[in-house]
Amino acid sequence: MPHRTDVPITWGDTDAGGLIYYPRLFHFFVVALNDYFTPVADHLMEQLRADGYVLPVVETSASFTTPLRAGDTARIETAIEVGERSLTATFTVTREADGRRAAEGRAVFILVDADFEPTPLPASVRRCVEDRESSATS
Repeated sequence: MPHRTDVPITWGDTDAGGLIYYPRLFHFFVVALNDYFTPVADHLMEQLRADGYVLPVVETSASFTTPLRAGDTARIETAIEVGERSLTATFTVTREADGRRAAEGRAVFILVDADFEPTPLPASVRRCVEDRESSATS
C-alpha cells in the first residue's frame, strides 16, 4: 500500500507563471521518500551509511498532467519496489483539493559499496520496506 505525504505548495515553489517550478517536484519526491522511511526504527539512509554503503539515484523521471499552484497541497503517494541491488520508488501526485492527478514520478536507486561498486541489498533493507508497508496498512 502506498504511503501518503501531503506537501503545501508555496509561492517559493512556483515559477514566474505561478505554476510549480518543475525541479521543486523532484525535491518533493525526496520529501515524500524521507517521510516514507521516517517511521521505521532508523532511517534507511543512516543505516546504510553506517554500514559503508550509499544508495544513489541512477535514473529519475516525471510527467506532469495538471498544474499545481501556490496555495495547493500536493498529495504524494510513494510506493517502493525492492530488487536485488536496487530500490525503485514511484510517486503519484494529486491535487488535494479536487483529487486530480498532477504528476507521476519514478526514481531508481542502486546500492553501492565504498568503492562505488553495485552490491546486493542487505536483508535489513528488505525488512525496512516490509516494516514500512505493514505500518502503512495498519
